[in-house]
Amino acid sequence: MTAKLLLGIAIVAFGSYCGFILSGKYRKRKLFFAQLKEFNERFLSEVSYYRRPLKEFCSQYDYKGEFQGFLAGYFEELDKISHGEKDVDFSGCEFLTQEDKTVVADYFKMLGKGDSGSQKAYFSASKDRLSKLYSEAELAYKKYGDLYIKLGFLCGLLLLILMI
Repeated sequence: MTAKLLLGIAIVAFGSYCGFILSGKYRKRKLFFAQLKEFNERFLSEVSYYRRPLKEFCSQYDYKGEFQGFLAGYFEELDKISHGEKDVDFSGCEFLTQEDKTVVADYFKMLGKGDSGSQKAYFSASKDRLSKLYSEAELAYKKYGDLYIKLGFLCGLLLLILMI
């Protein structure tokens, strides 16, 4: 009896864990756009007041998740990207849609281009677009992230019932 109970709990926990893993795409996308939105706010302040070089500005702040890896890769290849020799690398960002990648690539191609007035205007205009992308990512996470977890739990429960 106790072995069946422990096995049943393990099956339900495993199903829930599988649902959590499957919801990772939505969680990562939401965190990525939250970090990008925060980066944009900091960059607008930077353009308005401090005006430090890009690499120095980015080294001042820590970011989380895949956005940190994306930034590190971007700044490693910054010279090649700015000269048009290479495109923005999205390896490790499989959770982004093609539209997301286009928006983010356009955003990062404009970093450090032009005078401070034109950059301030462009990145201020980008604020609404980034907020919209973050809202969409948050809504998708609330909708599908919880759904996968619940489905995983229910599949584990179904297996438990079939086992009994």
